[in-house]
Amino acid sequence: MSEKIVTTLTGSGPRQVRLRIRHGQGPAVLLMSGAAQTSGFWRPVIEELPGRLVASFDRPGMGGTPWPGHLPTLAEEVETAVGLVRRLGEPVVLAAHSMAAFHAEALIREHPLLVSGLVLVDPSVEWQTRPPSVQGTGLARTVRAAAGSGLAGLGEICMTIETLLQTTWSAARLRQYLRVHRVKDVYGDPESLAMATAEVMAYSRQAWDLMEVRTDRPWPGVPTIVLSAENSHAEQEADRQRRLAVLLGAQLRTVPGSRHLMMLDAPQAIAEAVVDLS
Repeated sequence: MSEKIVTTLTGSGPRQVRLRIRHGQGPAVLLMSGAAQTSGFWRPVIEELPGRLVASFDRPGMGGTPWPGHLPTLAEEVETAVGLVRRLGEPVVLAAHSMAAFHAEALIREHPLLVSGLVLVDPSVEWQTRPPSVQGTGLARTVRAAAGSGLAGLGEICMTIETLLQTTWSAARLRQYLRVHRVKDVYGDPESLAMATAEVMAYSRQAWDLMEVRTDRPWPGVPTIVLSAENSHAEQEADRQRRLAVLLGAQLRTVPGSRHLMMLDAPQAIAEAVVDLS
C-alpha cells in the first residue's frame, strides 16, 4: 500500500492529509474515518476487497501532519474529500463511518456526480432543532501542550480503552493489532491528540451545518446502504439510523454482533455492501 502526504485546498486554506492507496481495479473506494479515528482501523476492510482500488486518509493532525489550530468545519471536510475523489478518479464509492457520515452526505448533496454509491457504517445521526453553542480551541490546545510535556502515553491508554469499548475484540488481539499497524503511534503524537479533541468538539456544529445543507440541496438518489451495528452508542441508536435510511432512500442492514467499530468487528459486511453498490 502506497502512502503520501497530499495537500487539498479549502475555503480556509490548504490542508495536509495522509493518503493511503491500495492500487487495483476501479471504481475506487474511499474510506472515511469517524471523529478522532485513524485510517489504520480500515485495514481489515481493505483486505476484504482484494484487487480493488481502495484509499483511506488521515485528516490534518492525525497522520503525521500538523493540526491546523482550529475546529474542523463541515465545509472543510467536504472540500478535502472532493479533492481526494478527483485525485482517485470519479465517480467513487464512499464508505463513511460514524461522524464521517456527515461529510459523505454533504459531499453527495453538493457534488452528486462524484459518487456512484454510499455505504454508511454505523453512522452518527443527529436531528438538531437549534444551533449549538460556539466552541473554542482551548481544550485542544491544552491537550496538545500536555502531550508535548510527556503525557502522550495517557492519550494512547485512553485510545486503547475507548477502542476496547467499541469492539468485540479481546484486549490481547486489539493490542497486537494496534502494535502491528502502528495505530498507537498516532495517538502518541501531540498533534493527533489535539486534532482528535478538536474533531469531538466540532461534532455538534458539523451536525447543525449538515441540517442546513439538507435544506439547500436535495438528496440526488445515490444508491446507499446503511449498516447499523447491533450493539452501539447512543448517537447511533437504531431508530435514528432507520429514520436516516428513509430520508436517503437507503437499504438498512443490521449487522449482528458488531459494536461501533464495525471495521474491526465485521469488515466483511462493509466489503459486501461496497461490492453490492459496485
